[in-house]
This record gives sequence, structure tokens and C-alpha cells, in this order.
Amino acid sequence: FAPQKAADVPAVTTQWTIGDRLGAWKVRWGIGRERYRIDPGLYKAGSPDENSPVLVTANYKLTFDMVRKELTGLDAWMLVLDTKGINVWCAAGKGTFGTEELIQRIAKTNLKGIVKHRKVLLPQLGAPGVAAHLVERLRGFKVIYGPVYAKDIRAFIDKGLKATDEMRRVRFSFRKRLSLVPMELIPSFKLIPFMVLL
Repeated sequence: FAPQKAADVPAVTTQWTIGDRLGAWKVRWGIGRERYRIDPGLYKAGSPDENSPVLVTANYKLTFDMVRKELTGLDAWMLVLDTKGINVWCAAGKGTFGTEELIQRIAKTNLKGIVKHRKVLLPQLGAPGVAAHLVERLRGFKVIYGPVYAKDIRAFIDKGLKATDEMRRVRFSFRKRLSLVPMELIPSFKLIPFMVLL
């Protein structure tokens, strides 16, 4: 589906539903992780126009949800790449959040016909997978790397698309590490019956 005009682009709410919260909890526990994705393409949050920013993200639904939640009160486009349901950081390493996919998605969504400017905002953690100079040369869109965390998107936009040093830093707090514990434990629990049998 290639939208011909802004009115054809599907809208998303920036508010999480109970289903979104339940889905996030389930994938943290490794339930349905492989299928937790959305269709790649162009989406709109709020009422964006031809001058609104275009934020690029992955089609892993948890990543998509984190980004759209931070767009509350903003008018923006979300260009979702087909990362096979993998988050931005991992997908950049695997090559699915990459130059070729970004170039193709810009063309498939008719982005040049939707926005007047020629800028796409990528998450900082997607930088290893994207050759910015090729995107600009082949599609005419300048790649601007945004903050590491979605929570800093608003400040990044408000500062004229400038990231502070703090926005570029990855921090693994105890709480963030704790949130990954279920994903580490569940796969090992699956091995316990075999270990007992042995």
C-alpha cells in the first residue's frame, strides 16, 4: 500500500490501551515474542502536515509503542521499517534496520509526495545499520540521528533536531536490567525438564 496523499496514511493513537500493556508484559516474559510486530509502512500521530517530522522506527511492536507514546501532543509521521519484528538496536546489527530497507520504504510509502522537507529522523541505535550518504544520494532524504531513548524525542525536536550529550548516552540502570530478567529466565526454564530427565 503506497499512500498517494496524507489523508490516506493510517492514524495511530499515542495512548496505550490495556491490550498494549498486556502485550508488552507478555513479550517481557517471552510469550508471543516472535509475532509481536506491526505492518511496516507510514503512520501518522496527531495531525501532521507536509512540514511535520518523520521518525523512523522498527516494526517490533514494543519499540513502535514506545515511540508513539512519546508523540503525545506532537504531530508527526512514523516510518516503520520491516525489521522482521526485531528492535532497532538488534535489527541494525542484523542488517534489517538498514540502508536498503530505508531506501525502499521511503519509495513504497511515497514519502516525497507526503512531506515537503527531505529529512528522516532515525534513532541513534540504528546508526550502525544505515549508510546515511546513500539514503541522501539515492532518495534525496537527509538522515538525522536522534536520541537513544524515545523519551527524549520531544526535547530533541524542540531543540531544533539537536541532541545533547545526555541524549546520546546509553544507560543500563538496575531497573532496566531487572526488566530483562524474565526474558533471560523463561528460556532457561524450558530446559529444566530435559535437565531433570538427564
